Amino acid sequence: MTLSAILGTGLRKTTRMKGQLGLYFLLALPLAGAITAQAQDMPKARVVVGEVVNTEMSPTLTVPGSVISMHDSRLAAETSATVDWVAEVGTQVEKGEPVARLNPRLLSLDLANREAEIKSTEAQIEFRRKEVARLEELLKKSTISEARYDEAYSTLAVLKQQLEQAKAERDRTEYLLEKSVIRAPVPGWVVERFISVGEYVSAGSEVVRLVDTKETEISAQAPLSLVDGLNAGMKITVTNGVNSITTPVRAIIPVGDNVSRMVEIRLEIPENLWIIGSAVRVNLPKDLPRKVTAIPRDALIIRAGRNFVFRVNDEGKSENVAVSTGAIADNLIEVEGSLKAGDRVIVRGGETLKAGQDVEIISGSDLS
Repeated sequence: MTLSAILGTGLRKTTRMKGQLGLYFLLALPLAGAITAQAQDMPKARVVVGEVVNTEMSPTLTVPGSVISMHDSRLAAETSATVDWVAEVGTQVEKGEPVARLNPRLLSLDLANREAEIKSTEAQIEFRRKEVARLEELLKKSTISEARYDEAYSTLAVLKQQLEQAKAERDRTEYLLEKSVIRAPVPGWVVERFISVGEYVSAGSEVVRLVDTKETEISAQAPLSLVDGLNAGMKITVTNGVNSITTPVRAIIPVGDNVSRMVEIRLEIPENLWIIGSAVRVNLPKDLPRKVTAIPRDALIIRAGRNFVFRVNDEGKSENVAVSTGAIADNLIEVEGSLKAGDRVIVRGGETLKAGQDVEIISGSDLS
């Protein structure tokens, strides 16, 4: 083939390809126009916003904690006897209600014996009292020796002491008879039984475990290095991963562990907020407060290991702003990024929002 033929063939192919590309471009124009028109016709995203603020916060250290009962008791028997009845696990009792009953037969017999001893001793005392009175008259007349009188008086004194001893034994038996019914010292739930009906228990043996589910608190371990910055009554943020609260420190146990170098702190907790045994995270201050930029915690979005927020600009569009987080206090969290005080950040309605999308700001009650 000649050079002119080859060049003519290439020119025709190039012309044909340009014509095809031009045709594709013309076909794509209506589709692009339709997509643009559809985006413009989409309704605005309805969102709730919060404000970026400048405030003072302390850097925090997050430590694990647990919800515990203030009254977790292993109730024990105070007398030895067989078990007539014991409450089932899962039984809720009020203060003073029985959780177990021991057989009272032997104690009842012992009480009857003590009462008989008291009456016998009282009779002997009455006899000896009359005898001493009679001997006293005879002694005045010098009819008997003083030693005879002293002996009778001493016998009377011994009987009086025996009477007091018998009464003390009777009171002890009455006490043990009363304690044969083991009662709840606080309202709570029977969560464990250590004996069953028909078994014999000795004094001091554990019978049931009773847990008060109303009076609870949080127990956490704090490094010794943080103790100087903690004090009773200071507010601490606690979360269970779903809900967060700010609660005061009730007590700091001023005894550290010589292995872990940790001390225990106890924090108050609203009644029935979290179940006993719940794991929580406690944010302890580890330095003095400093000026920071903070946002509402609900504004923070974590996706694929990246932290960011949606900010509403002056044109009413959403902007994606990357941030890094720091200290937490109440409902605020410290952030670093391209945010300044007064910026509006989306706290609700941003789940499916995209950057650049138009938004409509509403109140929280209006967001369905």
